[in-house]
Amino acid sequence: MKRIFTILSILFFSVLSAPADELKKITILQTADIHSRTGTDVLPGIRQLASALDSERKKAGGAGKCLLIDCGDVLQGSFAGSSSSGAVGLNFLNDLKYDAWIPGNHDFDFGTARFLEIMKESYSPIIAANLYMDGKRLSVPWKILVKDGVRIAVIGMTSPGLDRWHWGRSSYGIVASDISGPLDKIIPQVMESNCDMIILAVHQGLFQIDKDDLNLNMIAKKYPQIDIVLGAHSHQGAPGEITGISSWYVQAQPYCSSYSLIRAEVDTIKHKTVKIESMLVGVPQSGPASFKFSTKMENLLSSTFQESRKEVVILKNEITADQLNKMTAESYFMASPKAVSTLLIPQERIVNPGKFTEEDLYWTFPFEDTVCTIELTDGELQGILDEAAKLKDETKIEFIKNDRRPVSGNRNTVVLSSYLLAGAGGRIKTLADFAKNPDCKATDTGLAIRDAFRGYLKRNSAAR
Repeated sequence: MKRIFTILSILFFSVLSAPADELKKITILQTADIHSRTGTDVLPGIRQLASALDSERKKAGGAGKCLLIDCGDVLQGSFAGSSSSGAVGLNFLNDLKYDAWIPGNHDFDFGTARFLEIMKESYSPIIAANLYMDGKRLSVPWKILVKDGVRIAVIGMTSPGLDRWHWGRSSYGIVASDISGPLDKIIPQVMESNCDMIILAVHQGLFQIDKDDLNLNMIAKKYPQIDIVLGAHSHQGAPGEITGISSWYVQAQPYCSSYSLIRAEVDTIKHKTVKIESMLVGVPQSGPASFKFSTKMENLLSSTFQESRKEVVILKNEITADQLNKMTAESYFMASPKAVSTLLIPQERIVNPGKFTEEDLYWTFPFEDTVCTIELTDGELQGILDEAAKLKDETKIEFIKNDRRPVSGNRNTVVLSSYLLAGAGGRIKTLADFAKNPDCKATDTGLAIRDAFRGYLKRNSAAR
């Protein structure tokens, strides 16, 4: 099996411990940002990943000696994931019998009601100490998992600030706090549990956020009791490195391309982790998959594949990126006839002529965003555009007027995606603030952007 990193990352702890032959050896397997990818002829998917994990677990001595953890974003991110409302990702976790699942921000994309259903259907313990609904925790904050007599405390944290990505009627109620706050209470509890190892599994990258209560390196410094930090979200693989004072950070690569393989030696008498070695293991791109999914999963994969092949329209001509953005704006205006303008994140995608399928539509709009409206003054709108122009990343905001609707009055209706209305992942805070202002009358139409564009294509004879 291909090794992505040929250099093994190893951490030794300077502690007096039992003789080597009395130490317990365990294996930890971690996945992250799987996004329900089903694979292509040249890219691995969940079948190949499942077979690789199953084989690795057997080599470790079976489930009794191997801990399997997913750090989030498994439900959404492919046509199969979207069309099944997360069922493909859920059944992947269930079929593999994961020991723990820490949900990521995209695992909430199908709305609060659907996530609550998934929680009930999940065989794997969902661990998220910073996840709340109506002021109450939605899941256990941490859990002791025993492998070959080794007591492993797993603390889970989902993406802080879910409201930076989600806005609208389907996403109300669920809140994710920062990471450091809950840890202040959890770490003393964990230390009293006589655990042998502490793992912080979180849907966040190592240096993703500068704030001390969110930055994983700063958090590891504050809580040196943590042995291993398992990360996700940033899509930046890490085979193993020291973070904080002596914690060990590992992160699998996204899209089923690799998994983290961690081997640890533990002194269960002194409750100390003595040695950690880790690497990222590449998943084969193709070939036979030895792991057998359940009948339920196979039926899901078959039905979503058939659905993906269905024709939306036949396109006579190529659609350029500029044309695609204008067509997107028109689909917004069709969904919200009163809108005088739209704000959208422009695409660079080119759509080829010919059969345009449901899967093509998905990859044109690969998120579960809905069409929303907000009423803004000219000054407020200009402030949003000014803030967007100062963004340091590659995010751009395009402003398109509706020529059929004249500007009138103090406030005018602007149509946009729920993601933008939430502030575009924290990038445009001004817009998120306006969405909270009652005068701006922010509204979620409940219509998925994908459905709006499908309707536009089918009604527009020029697209055929």
